[in-house]
Amino acid sequence: MMKRVSDIDLRLLRIFVAVAEARGFAAAEAYLNVSTSTISVHISNLEKRLGLRLCERGRGGFKLTDRGAVVFRETKKILKSLDDFTGVLASTKSVLGGRLSIGMVDGLMTHPRFSISEALREFNSVENDVEIELVVAPRQTLEHDVVNEHLHAAIGPFIRNRSGLVFSSLFDETHGVYCGKGHPLYGAGKDSLRTVDLAQFPAVVRQYHHEFDRDTLGVVKEVARVDTMEGMLALLLSGGYIGFLPDHYASPWVAQGGLFQVGGNGADYVSRHAIVTKSGNRETLALESFVTLLMSHTK
Repeated sequence: MMKRVSDIDLRLLRIFVAVAEARGFAAAEAYLNVSTSTISVHISNLEKRLGLRLCERGRGGFKLTDRGAVVFRETKKILKSLDDFTGVLASTKSVLGGRLSIGMVDGLMTHPRFSISEALREFNSVENDVEIELVVAPRQTLEHDVVNEHLHAAIGPFIRNRSGLVFSSLFDETHGVYCGKGHPLYGAGKDSLRTVDLAQFPAVVRQYHHEFDRDTLGVVKEVARVDTMEGMLALLLSGGYIGFLPDHYASPWVAQGGLFQVGGNGADYVSRHAIVTKSGNRETLALESFVTLLMSHTK
């Protein structure tokens, strides 16, 4: 049984986390840039040092054992603490260092006021040793990961205040109902759209806004669900559905004739986006600098 964690053990634990997150040796091969056989040797060595069977691998596929799941969870905490310590230590020297884990919802890059790339460009113009992790995920996942300290901050439409989190407003985002070319509502006039009953048409609802979409559209024929804007776009372009998209995201497809906005029926709405961090956490210099830059570029 391993009694003290060494540098070698930390390296093996990082490999184990990568394999667990990839859900298999083969899937982790590209990320780790080593062969599957080498990964297998590393995991076997870690299991010997821990005296535990961490995962099952074979014809039945990859699966963490119960003890392996515990090791994975605790290792994630340890590695994050080490990364945060590096960042705090760098902050005491007025140097940007450590890891900066930022989350965001998808479909934001076409928003005219979302300036994360400009913020990162200025951030990186200063000499630093920061490892940046950018995660794209649904709002609920991001909020959960900030609360549980898997992410330092997240950007998205956080629609309610939650104890333990700090919300800093960034920008508004308008959403409209859209359909694709070939849909019965495509090209309809404003007068007819004002009185049309959207409930009669098959709709795509967003998994993370399921009840809102159903209530707003009066959904009777819910035939598809998505958890990303990309998925929503793909289905709407087929011409068989109606559904919500941010106006800025839909705009290029409207210009090309692939999408049509079913406006004038009162279903459009505005969501307010914010950057959220966990209250009470000691901010590293890297996080503080990034948040300041993002907010300054968003104005």
